[in-house]
Amino acid sequence: MKVYNHVCNPRVIFVTLIAACIAALVLSFASWNKARSFSYNSQVARDLDLKYSIDSCGTRKDTFFVKGWMFDSTYPHEGSLIITVNTSGKEFILPLFTFARGDVSQIFARTDDFDKVGFNASISKKLIEYNESAEFNFYIRDNGGKVTKVLSYECKQ
Repeated sequence: MKVYNHVCNPRVIFVTLIAACIAALVLSFASWNKARSFSYNSQVARDLDLKYSIDSCGTRKDTFFVKGWMFDSTYPHEGSLIITVNTSGKEFILPLFTFARGDVSQIFARTDDFDKVGFNASISKKLIEYNESAEFNFYIRDNGGKVTKVLSYECKQ
């Protein structure tokens, strides 16, 4: 009965829930920032009508990051964007998210409400080998799985 009273104590339950939340946060951070090597067979795109702008990129504190917008005749309506960082002779996929950019849609008269042309990608330098310069590569994977390299961009800091 004494163990039951101890386990049902609100303080014990509170501490246990806090510990579980912290463990879940650590696990989600580790899985989001896990360094994955780029292992796709890709082609280099020719005659592309790619429009893009890199708003900011480089290294800040302990992260590699790149932010901007990109679209062509098919992306973002078909396929998905893959951004990698090429550093120390290895290429790693950056976790990224895409979002709508109203300014870009307005300038180019794009009318899709869910036009996710904006991107933001970053990864912790603690998880990968790196040198001070970073080259970012941009790939578009179409719905059939074909991966095409559309841009290489070296940050000037």
